[in-house]
Amino acid sequence: MKSRKEVILSTLGLRAGYGGKPVLQSLEIEVREGEIVAVIGRNGVGKSTLMKSLIGLVPAMSGSIVYRGEAVELLPSHKRARLGMGYVPQGRDVFPRLTVAENIVVGAAIKGEIPRASKKRILDAFPILAERWSQRAGTLSGGQQQQLAIGRVLISDPNLILLDEPSEGIQPNIVQDIARNMVELNRATGVTIILVEQNLDMIRAMAQRCYVMDKGRIVASLDHAALDNQAEMRRHLAV
Repeated sequence: MKSRKEVILSTLGLRAGYGGKPVLQSLEIEVREGEIVAVIGRNGVGKSTLMKSLIGLVPAMSGSIVYRGEAVELLPSHKRARLGMGYVPQGRDVFPRLTVAENIVVGAAIKGEIPRASKKRILDAFPILAERWSQRAGTLSGGQQQQLAIGRVLISDPNLILLDEPSEGIQPNIVQDIARNMVELNRATGVTIILVEQNLDMIRAMAQRCYVMDKGRIVASLDHAALDNQAEMRRHLAV
């Protein structure tokens, strides 16, 4: 019998927000090593705030964030990154004036060098980055920039990747490529992935299960079978 994987990330009673006003209301999740878990819900329920609070861009007001057995809610985001947490923000956020290669070098900075095996894995997963290696990131299409943003995080070999709306503004065939490549990377490396997403096709292609958020709380947990229930999924995602 397969042993149950260790919990890699959990939150307990997490409250976080902006200007003293909590967006997350005693939020609780638990993600195990090697899982791909989606966080879904209508617009404005706090999904991106959750991702930013997990990586440390939005401070926790109370409650805890435990990563690999260590409480990290008081750590700044760069220290969480050093512990193996990677974050791909909504809107991609690549350095437009730097080349693809230079963006990847920035991502590798916490390791001090570009590990050869990691570089090969990224370029195998996203061959367009090899083609555009010397090109400025600002001249890439939205889909290519998204692949670069993911590659820049992957280069440091994180144990956990937080993907915030990876399909936003990207043509459907590139969305499918990214989903397929992330599932393959998960299978090959065991990297854990938490994604916030509205695109039903991407959720189904990637997620093994998902949490449903509403008004800053987790209101449901759906297994993989429930992801195929289109009516139920649309109800959870309806704006």
